[in-house]
Amino acid sequence: MGYNRYLGKCTATVAELWGIWDALLLLQKQGYDKVIIQSDNLENVITIGASKPDDPKSSLIRRIHQFLAFEEKWSLNYIPRESNRVTDALAKMALARSETLQIFEEPPLEIQVLLKDECILNNVTRV
Repeated sequence: MGYNRYLGKCTATVAELWGIWDALLLLQKQGYDKVIIQSDNLENVITIGASKPDDPKSSLIRRIHQFLAFEEKWSLNYIPRESNRVTDALAKMALARSETLQIFEEPPLEIQVLLKDECILNNVTRV
């Protein structure tokens, strides 16, 4: 499953936070009980992890932190940008559309190509 959301004009940091929030809600709705979310925005991962319930940071960061604190088997981890090409491609696709939230049951063609490349690369590096 994949998704993207058109946000209009906002910072990359805010767009990443919305991506994390949407992922949490979609995965919870799907009934998953053990989840690892990967983000290539180290600043957000650190900020969410260090957030305290009474912290005056953005309400979106507080919501994400509280959600992850409630879901004991869910975590948010940092992943380098070069290992996160599919996510970047989905985000760029959202810029070309004006729908608020789009969910993909099957990967679009451009994502299928990236997934195939990633699979080949992973198999080569394991040898």
